[in-house]
Amino acid sequence: MAELARIARPWLFSLSQPMRTSTIAASPYLGLGRAAQKEMTMQTEAVSTFLLPYTVVPPPVYRFPLSPVKFSKMVWMLAKNRTVALGSLLGVYFVSMRAKGFSWPRFRSKKRTCIPTAKALHVMMSEAVAQGDKDTLRRVCTTELFQTLAGAIDSRPAGMRTEWELLRYDDKLSYPRLADFRVTYQPLPSGKGMRLIKQAVVSISSVQRLTRYNAKTGEKIPGGERERYMKEHLVLQSNVKDGTFEAEPWKVWGTLPEMSYEMIRDDTAMYKEAINDNSRRRGR
Repeated sequence: MAELARIARPWLFSLSQPMRTSTIAASPYLGLGRAAQKEMTMQTEAVSTFLLPYTVVPPPVYRFPLSPVKFSKMVWMLAKNRTVALGSLLGVYFVSMRAKGFSWPRFRSKKRTCIPTAKALHVMMSEAVAQGDKDTLRRVCTTELFQTLAGAIDSRPAGMRTEWELLRYDDKLSYPRLADFRVTYQPLPSGKGMRLIKQAVVSISSVQRLTRYNAKTGEKIPGGERERYMKEHLVLQSNVKDGTFEAEPWKVWGTLPEMSYEMIRDDTAMYKEAINDNSRRRGR
């Protein structure tokens, strides 16, 4: 779980370490006093969103474990995971029926729109980070991710302008693809009530260019142009309104790493343990 929500392109910020959305409660780069930081933290907790349980980004089959036993277990875990996600989706369809099984569901998953939407948000977010456009970031990112990116923008050296370009999509036979899709109810941070969350993980393979310029002279900084091959698993989330079951616009939650057999096994065990702990507490 330590790799959750890693932003897979720290090179946009000239930082040595990738950022994680778990570190954004009150960014020190915002220059706020303690009272303002406390208020921001409270506001963040009120709208905070978490990765939905059992979200998986599986590797290609050729990178599955070589051990026949582990290979079989991984296939079983992924099949079970997809079955659970499908069951949850069907349950939301049923709940959204006005007559509970005797009318068309009001909820629409719109899975076909996930890939084009993810590609558009991916470009918008990357360009906004490079340009320091916080208004766009606030519109396309979740609150937690926005605060992380805004803090990174504020930490940049003065007198530098950055441009980002998407040169091309790569490995087009395999990417982009919908790596994971699920819809489920999630407890509110306050612990009172539930909300319905729609989440998609879209894998994108691309070649990107980052160029840095002197803001005063407009000249390219020596050694300030780099191209990188990037494989990113972009997590999108959307709140679904109660009653109408209409989904709000997708927002970028963050990115995830590709998951190994051990990661999937450990995450599954962790979620099961958390569920059992909650059950024991309720039974007291």
